[in-house]
Amino acid sequence: HKRGMELHAWFNPYRATFDGNFKNLCTCHITNQEPSWFFTYGGIKLFNPGIPQVRDYIVKVILNVVDNYDIDGVHMDDYFYPYKIDGQQIRDAQTFKTYGGDFTDINDWRRDNVDQLIKMLGDRIQDHKYYIKFGISPFGIWANKSHNPAGSDSHGLETYYENYADARKWMKEGWIDYVVPQLYR
Repeated sequence: HKRGMELHAWFNPYRATFDGNFKNLCTCHITNQEPSWFFTYGGIKLFNPGIPQVRDYIVKVILNVVDNYDIDGVHMDDYFYPYKIDGQQIRDAQTFKTYGGDFTDINDWRRDNVDQLIKMLGDRIQDHKYYIKFGISPFGIWANKSHNPAGSDSHGLETYYENYADARKWMKEGWIDYVVPQLYR
């Protein structure tokens, strides 16, 4: 801060483990405390965003950092729903059945789950410390024009369809302060 630099705390919102060594996790680890909050995908445990208590918990964890550290921003990684892996499925059909409400399309419901977290988090950050910035680094393509007329003239992974992340909406609605797209070559 004394050199004019800002510190933004970086979060991966849904990733709970980094490998499949689940038996080595402490009994106090959240995956052992609340096992119904997770699904396994790609060999790791991920928070299930369709469960309202999961969204509340994630917001609580991030607000702990907001309240107790001298940060200038909260920054979320692009890891919302996981990147697709051939031959694997996200195991959230029962959660959709329980919490899907009026949604008929599980993809729209997943996108709404992420939207709810982003809106809630943005609102709560502002309630706690109005000056904290809230930003996200989605993958660089929101949607390809071939799938969505509002998309870009691109041909690659689309966060709107593959990660259920609608950064365009979040900016339009004012839920986040900035977007830093992750572009890889």
